[in-house]
Amino acid sequence: DARFTLFPRMGVDEDGAMTASLLVVVKHEIDYVTPLTFRPVPFAVEVWVPRIGRSSVDFAYEILDESGETTYLCARSRMVQLDRATHAPRPFTDDERAVFERFSGEEPALHRW
Repeated sequence: DARFTLFPRMGVDEDGAMTASLLVVVKHEIDYVTPLTFRPVPFAVEVWVPRIGRSSVDFAYEILDESGETTYLCARSRMVQLDRATHAPRPFTDDERAVFERFSGEEPALHRW
């Protein structure tokens, strides 16, 4: 999953133990632009952060061919950080927010209903 490749430490500390945080997906929107069939040729997954809220963060994605000329998919996910014990939304710390801000970008170009 591209989100966790980009942010491998969210919810897990450096020793692999679970932290007090829990990021859960609350909304996901996908536009399938061009068919992507099984093939041995690699493709690229671009991931960035278009919005950071108090306790939520949006991830945007594009799946492209290796050259970047063909877009197969555009997507957006909203994740909310919960306290692992209470499952109540937990605000991001300044350090957590700084990690997301390093990957900030524009809103994804999704078709709306």
